[in-house]
Amino acid sequence: MSDPLNRALDAAAGAGTLLVALDFDGTVAPFTERPEDSRPLPAAQRALDALAGLPRTTVAVVSGRPLEFLRTVVDPQRRMVLSGSHGAEVDLGPAARGGAEGHDAGHGGVVLGPEQRARLERAVAATRQIARSCPGAHVELKPAGVALHTRPVKDPAAAQRALQQAAEAYCVLPGLRVTPGQQVLECSVLSATKGDGLDAIRAAVHPDVTVFAGDDVTDEDALAVLGPADVGIKVGERESVAPWRVPDPAALSEVLADLADRRARVLDGAG
Repeated sequence: MSDPLNRALDAAAGAGTLLVALDFDGTVAPFTERPEDSRPLPAAQRALDALAGLPRTTVAVVSGRPLEFLRTVVDPQRRMVLSGSHGAEVDLGPAARGGAEGHDAGHGGVVLGPEQRARLERAVAATRQIARSCPGAHVELKPAGVALHTRPVKDPAAAQRALQQAAEAYCVLPGLRVTPGQQVLECSVLSATKGDGLDAIRAAVHPDVTVFAGDDVTDEDALAVLGPADVGIKVGERESVAPWRVPDPAALSEVLADLADRRARVLDGAG
């Protein structure tokens, strides 16, 4: 770990109230061929659970995954704050139970109007047609969108063609937000971003310091809303506005475990 990141983590560990917010795929969980098979690294899950158990410390997952997936896979004990579908779904969890007011989206779900539902049905139909022509491609349905995954496709050229076809199909359907990722292309009938999701969480939690880590293009929206006292970490080698960087989810797991240890020591000393 670099000395600048060490100093940043020391400052975060000493914050009066701390928010640790993380992307899921490629950040705390390695990529898998089938999105439904993805799970946090054991070391990452242990670190998240340790942080979530500390006083004045909130753990949040801000992901493109549907909220119900995050509840089931990452936070079955309901101790974390969750933002799914790229900020379109928010479950404030313990923050809402602690008395946060003014957040009627505190526990969830996406409600679509008739036009949005019709638009989503057309996008799903187009995505399924493209997937049928590309062996190995996988369609992931979300409450407000649909994603085409090409990670299982053996032929890189075929995978690229499928993603291009999806981009072209989404462009001719009005009112879609198109979000590229690593071997995935997603569209949504809502315009929310991970920055919106992180802002909603911070409005409920009121942290003195926010630590956010993510690996993909969509995480840049969250990294962009961080302030000068916050800690933004990019996982991987892609271009980013984040001041700090780690190579992979395993390295981030070590960072999170170290942060949990530092935070626990600070709180023990203050107690």
